[in-house]
Amino acid sequence: MEKDALFWDAVVKRAAQVISVLLLFMLVFFLSAGRVDLPRAWFFFSLYFISLLFNMVIFLKFNPEIIKARSEMKWGEMEWWDKLFAVFYFMFLFIMFIVCGLDVGRLRISSIGMEFLVAGVIFFVVGWGFLVWAMVENKFFETAVRIQKEKEHRVISTGPYAIVRHPGYIGMILFYGCAPFIIGSLYGLIPALLLAVAFIFRTYFEDRMLYEELPGYREYTKKVRYRLVPFIW
Repeated sequence: MEKDALFWDAVVKRAAQVISVLLLFMLVFFLSAGRVDLPRAWFFFSLYFISLLFNMVIFLKFNPEIIKARSEMKWGEMEWWDKLFAVFYFMFLFIMFIVCGLDVGRLRISSIGMEFLVAGVIFFVVGWGFLVWAMVENKFFETAVRIQKEKEHRVISTGPYAIVRHPGYIGMILFYGCAPFIIGSLYGLIPALLLAVAFIFRTYFEDRMLYEELPGYREYTKKVRYRLVPFIW
């Protein structure tokens, strides 16, 4: 009974975390825009919210452990490069929504058509699908990069991990990078690209750490050669 109570406390905590972040993104965007009559922005944030609901349902059914794991931030166990990534991650996300808000709201510089919205939705769905697939397949998918010895950390080579070594990150790049397309901000792509670079930075160091410290990872890299993008890197 106590274990169940702790689990549901973690579920509530994680739900509060992701909803709070979404509301913060919306606040930053609409304050930057200076207006709320922006249908494409509301469409994006609605998609984001719906994806969060689906995430919770999917994880509760297929990988409930990950909800508790991702509700905790083990800052003290993080490497310097992972802490730096965390700073870049939130910084570029907030900058992206600030730039998008200024662009389509107060300044009205960009004017990109509906074809970009369609492309953005496709990127969103593909990115979200790839990310969720990776998180369902990998019970070690925490917020911090570390060797989880208490969970008998091992190499995951099934599902999307049979395609690339870090499928969750390419999913996140597409998931967040679609925002400027859907919202309609060409200039929002600049911080979105910087966010992608931050993920590449984390991928490089994480892959090197796993190669050196996680048993079986060296053999895995011989089978799955590419870190993020097949035939490229």
